[in-house]
Amino acid sequence: MLACLRGWHPALAQAELAALLPTAVLSPTVTPRWWSVQQTTADQRREALAVASGLQCFLREGILHTVEEQEHDGWLKTMKTYLSKHGVEGTVAVRSWKQGEKLPGWGPTTLAKSLGGMLHDMGYSIDLDQPDHVMAIITDASTASLACGWMEGDGLAAFSNGERRAGERPFFKPVSLDPMLARLAVNLAAGPVQRGPVIDPMTGTGGFLIEASLSGRACIGIDIHSEMVHGANANLRWAHGGNVPANAQVKRGDATRLGDALPEDWKGHVAGFVLDPPYGRNSHGSVHSDALLEGCLRSARQVAAEHAGFVLILPLHPLDPHPETALSLDDDLPLLNGDWASLRSLVEKTGWMPVSAHVERVHRSLSRLILHARCAPQD
Repeated sequence: MLACLRGWHPALAQAELAALLPTAVLSPTVTPRWWSVQQTTADQRREALAVASGLQCFLREGILHTVEEQEHDGWLKTMKTYLSKHGVEGTVAVRSWKQGEKLPGWGPTTLAKSLGGMLHDMGYSIDLDQPDHVMAIITDASTASLACGWMEGDGLAAFSNGERRAGERPFFKPVSLDPMLARLAVNLAAGPVQRGPVIDPMTGTGGFLIEASLSGRACIGIDIHSEMVHGANANLRWAHGGNVPANAQVKRGDATRLGDALPEDWKGHVAGFVLDPPYGRNSHGSVHSDALLEGCLRSARQVAAEHAGFVLILPLHPLDPHPETALSLDDDLPLLNGDWASLRSLVEKTGWMPVSAHVERVHRSLSRLILHARCAPQD
């Protein structure tokens, strides 16, 4: 099985994939956008596809083919052998697309026509509109490779978020995260949907809450400011077509006393926490904000499940993009306010273990740190 990730930020997408499929064995391939996946069930993959931001599709019995310019005959022979071993019943279609630059001599349209003709000659019934099975062909110019296989998922379908962008919401603040990143952060923190509820301790305009609720997760957003509580509630209703979703709510409360805002049966069972705080961005590294973040992390650890995750998003000075790799936790990451060593120490002393760090470019004078931590074992 091959997992095919979206091109936006493959390192983050791979981390999301690992969180959504915690029992899977993931192995790298020729490109960071394709990962070999073992030890999963169809139900697990179906759930991951339904909620993931960075996962494009799975290829059942997926194979990789390294190409040489104009060497189509060898690829077609490989595919004929593949189809003889992994045939399907019902109607079929071929979908082909590229990742990154065009692979010279291997245009997606030409590949689709060639393989479609082979399928027809082998006796398959072609249905381009509603096929029972879709054969995917994906080209990667950077490694001169093709990935091919019967597809699970929508493949070329984009993560649907345009209608939910912050500027479209009834309650808008310029600092709101893009829905794609907000959804990925929720999945990275909480893992599979059935693991437990999600908390946003400083919910602001409710972007995390919208994505968690649309994923079918039980979730609560908390904010100390009444304006944000009312605004996040309005955005939540708007995202659900004017209805208040049964699985989500916004409460006024203190991020350092999360237990006060949670149902009793949630305590010790919260699967994930997502936090994009005013700390750093608006506080200029004040002691008060350090204390606020520390109190929030400690409070989260007190109500967290043993397997819980925490995703913390903070602004960075401009940093070179690292879309294909995580940052090293041992590097001196250039936080916009405060220093990385102190932040890492704060995270660790409050009962969390940093797992990975990623950077996303906001604009030429600002980057964003996405820090993923898990509950550290307690004595």
